[in-house]
Amino acid sequence: MTNGVETARKPLPGDKGTLLDSPGGYEVYNRELIRKVFPRIISEAYDVVFAGSRRKPEIRDIVAFYFLLQSYIDGNHTREDGSCNDRFGACFLSYEAIMSTLRIDRPRVKLLADILDTNGIIRTANHYEGTRRFKWYFPSYCPRITNDGYIVDEDGVIVKPDFAVYKPRRRGEKVA
Repeated sequence: MTNGVETARKPLPGDKGTLLDSPGGYEVYNRELIRKVFPRIISEAYDVVFAGSRRKPEIRDIVAFYFLLQSYIDGNHTREDGSCNDRFGACFLSYEAIMSTLRIDRPRVKLLADILDTNGIIRTANHYEGTRRFKWYFPSYCPRITNDGYIVDEDGVIVKPDFAVYKPRRRGEKVA
């Protein structure tokens, strides 16, 4: 009931209603991200970036990586003392936790993060506590997506990826 008016609840598929009625443990995601954006990124990787390569990297892992980050977002806007939480909206899993969960190596974590970042799906930030450096990931819910699978940022600009990040650099190699 809302403002004295009873609202009808539309039927939900499967056991979705039970999940939505339970306290926590679920999140929303933009289905167009799965239907349009990730397929475009994967296709571009295989058809454009690695078209002539014999060995193509598993770009598909960006989907699992994205949802892992989404699953560990800090959703507390304020701390217990009432101050603003600078980690609000960030996933701050360690490289080790990501590598262990997804069974991928350290350079792969960076590659997947770079691909999501250049496509506007996440934003990364370095955070320092004393001399220790942490990588924080700020996943977007991607509310604006074009019909051809590109993210539209807050300013209404279509995010076009820089394909240079798709190819991991070798040690000592300089960026062009």
